[in-house]
Amino acid sequence: MEKNYWKEAGALNFQLSEEIVGGFDIGFEARIPVETQDALMRFAYWVENNYSLPITLWVDFKNRHYLMAPGKGRVDYKFYWVAFADYPVFLKEADIPVIELPVKTGRRSLEEILRTFAQALTHYFAWLCNAYTEDFVPDSALAEAVLQAYLAQNSL
Repeated sequence: MEKNYWKEAGALNFQLSEEIVGGFDIGFEARIPVETQDALMRFAYWVENNYSLPITLWVDFKNRHYLMAPGKGRVDYKFYWVAFADYPVFLKEADIPVIELPVKTGRRSLEEILRTFAQALTHYFAWLCNAYTEDFVPDSALAEAVLQAYLAQNSL
């Protein structure tokens, strides 16, 4: 397993503006079943309780099987970020990172969707550690370890 950005982020100290709060800010596209929303929120609450999210992370769940990215075609999620101008200072609320994640079941199980969510979150934690680049590839073993720790404590 590579660096554990999830844990490293807990030891970081950021200078934040008063408008910046930690944790998730989550939105659900219409027609996502309540059961799917509940399962995703349970995982998000577990992440907030077990890991440090000092800078708000907007997560936009889409009622789709996949997303399209220019030059890449179909993707499992998108991560948008603004590079730190003066790390570890983060003062602009408009610059909070964003994850877009398709969560339509049918082709993928809820567990597969949560696995993808964990991979997408690895981008956020690497960004917090100022280790994120355009070429970043999340450690699938780390994302899997996080998901398995969650599943060991919670049922789907």
